[in-house]
Amino acid sequence: MSFRDPHHPPAPPLRRRSVVAGVGVALFAGLAPLRAAQAAPEALEPDEEALFMTGTARPTADGRLELDVHAWIFEREHRWGLNTALARYLGLNLKKLSPAARLRFNQRTALFHAESEEDKVIGIDVDGSPTRITMPPSGKDGRCNLRTVIDAPHAPLLSISSISATAPGQWVQFHGVTGPGELLHRFRGQALIVPAQGVSVISDIDDTIKHTQVRDRREMLLNTFSRRFEAAPRMAGWYRELAKAPDTRFHYVSASPIQLYPPLSDFIPSAGFPAGSMHLRESTTWRTLVPGDEDSRTHKLGVIERLLAEFPQRRFVLVGDSGEADPEIYAQAFRAHPQRIDAIVIRDVTGEDRRADRYRATFEGIDPAYWHILLPGTTAWPATARS
Repeated sequence: MSFRDPHHPPAPPLRRRSVVAGVGVALFAGLAPLRAAQAAPEALEPDEEALFMTGTARPTADGRLELDVHAWIFEREHRWGLNTALARYLGLNLKKLSPAARLRFNQRTALFHAESEEDKVIGIDVDGSPTRITMPPSGKDGRCNLRTVIDAPHAPLLSISSISATAPGQWVQFHGVTGPGELLHRFRGQALIVPAQGVSVISDIDDTIKHTQVRDRREMLLNTFSRRFEAAPRMAGWYRELAKAPDTRFHYVSASPIQLYPPLSDFIPSAGFPAGSMHLRESTTWRTLVPGDEDSRTHKLGVIERLLAEFPQRRFVLVGDSGEADPEIYAQAFRAHPQRIDAIVIRDVTGEDRRADRYRATFEGIDPAYWHILLPGTTAWPATARS
């Protein structure tokens, strides 16, 4: 498919997978294949990096912490022709953009040029703890994940709530260490400490707390790569009110790829949302830049099930939007765990109230007190059945 003339009327909304067919090959075909596996795991080279997504830490019965660490090992590449191709598809002239807009575009696309590094090993030093943790070697996709139990750090944990009302809770801070003298590379990471009991808010990102327009492929790409991120009306204020309850924690779940972690993790506090763990899709290849419906569903359900299993005494509130399959995904989770989920809250972006046929079918058999629709005119957060 050739790039559309910017003066031509926008194509009708398509499924998210169609974006790959439309622009994926043209934009990312220049990416080099993953490097061949090394004979043995190696430390990072000076031009290689580690990106840690914000994870969780669970206090154990013996006073220790179970730490969940997710890292991506990669090397940056600079294939600016790919940016030019994406800009042309979106009807943008990079030379005519303001310096700030051009910088934003380059930053948002930067990690889509990166080459994942296989069989790389990085160590983890937890702030306030003498123990060094060695992550497993990275896979072909550059990912390495580890769950381990550590002694609670001796130094005082960072209490974000004492610094900013937008980020309640405590955090384990750590950094990756590798290279000659073990000082060559240091990459920061953190994990949210989640108490055994309390309320966890599992929130979607796109069109739930951030204006994205995922149902319109061109608008979605413009809002993702070119425009300033825009918070959904009233959502940040409501989340801050929820965060005032003791032991409330937030977990942000999205089918967006890990390459968008830096701008998304910056957006959440800057827009006034409470800080929380981040659970993005782990794929790092251009072929799955935009997931299919089933990929997105599998990812979100997998995260929900994992959090429910990791924190068996906590109660959950599921927040999403009507633009994709959040209502159906959350209804499925509720039926599997009716005693664990206090409420389902759906932000309307499709012009459907709770009387719509879709909702009647989706929530059939579920007490109406447990599911709520936030219409554009809604001014108060709904009371939950177990409030």
